[in-house]
Amino acid sequence: MRLALVGAGSAVFSRTLVQDLLLSALEGVELLLVDPDEGRLGPVLRWAQALLARFPQKGFSVRPASLREALEKAEAAVLVADVGGEEAIWRDYEIPLRYGVDQSIGDTLGPGGLMKLLRLHGLLEEVAAGFGGSLLLNYMNPLSATTAYLLSRGHRAVGLCHSVSETAKTLAGYLGVPPEGLAYRALGVNHLSFFVELRFGEEDLYPRLKALAQDPAFWDRDPVRFEVLRVFGLFPSESSGHVSEYLPYFRKRPEVLARYARPGYGGESGFYARNHGRWVEEARRQVGLPEALRRSGEYAATVLEAFYGGEEAWVYATLPNRGHVPELLPFVVEVPVRVRRESLEAEGGSLPPGPAALARRAQEVHQLWVQGLLEESPEALLQGLALDPLTGAVLDLRGVEALFRELASAHGDLMPVFLRRWLRDAS
Repeated sequence: MRLALVGAGSAVFSRTLVQDLLLSALEGVELLLVDPDEGRLGPVLRWAQALLARFPQKGFSVRPASLREALEKAEAAVLVADVGGEEAIWRDYEIPLRYGVDQSIGDTLGPGGLMKLLRLHGLLEEVAAGFGGSLLLNYMNPLSATTAYLLSRGHRAVGLCHSVSETAKTLAGYLGVPPEGLAYRALGVNHLSFFVELRFGEEDLYPRLKALAQDPAFWDRDPVRFEVLRVFGLFPSESSGHVSEYLPYFRKRPEVLARYARPGYGGESGFYARNHGRWVEEARRQVGLPEALRRSGEYAATVLEAFYGGEEAWVYATLPNRGHVPELLPFVVEVPVRVRRESLEAEGGSLPPGPAALARRAQEVHQLWVQGLLEESPEALLQGLALDPLTGAVLDLRGVEALFRELASAHGDLMPVFLRRWLRDAS
């Protein structure tokens, strides 16, 4: 099979995917690496070629390809691209900060999430128009919105993220149980799913977790998520830093931010913008081949192995909500998914009213953003930003509109043509 990797200059993910594929049951895979930045693609290509040479029995090959060729020829594509580079990331952080909207990551909701989606619009259009294969595995944030866009264009698209599985490992550590023995189920939307079941053997672990959260020292390890657990009764996925951006409670004033934010992924102001360049440079310098291959926790190779090879696998994925979580909108949801040969079967469940309301608001924002792109409606994009919990907690509607216009204008040609036209006409 031919597999396209779009955004292959992402050194960490590209290397992870190649290793996972080599450790899978798949054979004879031709990898088509797509990235317009030759400076980033070159080292990844050479690294992959050297690693594949150590496993000739797998029959793998790897080569660079244009986006058009890869989309036309590949049976499946993995999408990991980002658009705009360091300057765009800093604009996404610094301009909203002047308005009082203080982000830590800025990749899912809020001004940062919206700008990432708008910068990806051109690529999403090319993929939607040019892909001739059977399966799109999407890792691009904001994941719910980008996956919904591809689905709306008629493709079989699946949003993949390690958020739920990594949170499960964190919870196992908090509770002192082996990760492999933790039984759990999560439902919601990407980056804001809720653990509706948490067991070790026959024991319901939620009473123990809630008791731990009452200890001030333990609460301080994960304050945002423990606070959500305390009030809404369920533990959310992703880090405290991520979750703090998706709700109106934790970042709306400096004194509130000081109470809940912690260094790094704990909610540090501008954490992603301040560290992204260093992460990229560190990944570029890692040119050596691994002594031993280990399969990662990423789902891409697992899904490909089951979908094309036939062995059953369970993953957490973003798919259309066809009644799987009845309390949520008929948009996209993150749920357990059973993958078999050419089959993706979502397994749902029920969310309590409070957590469901939090997840629905994220859906409402993303649904308006997708509508704005499909209908070329700046008004829908603006309305989605106005409904964003953090932005709305800080700004009135005039402020939301001023922020939207300034931030979109600052990104210039990276914005969709219809939005640039609207900004020009308004000025």
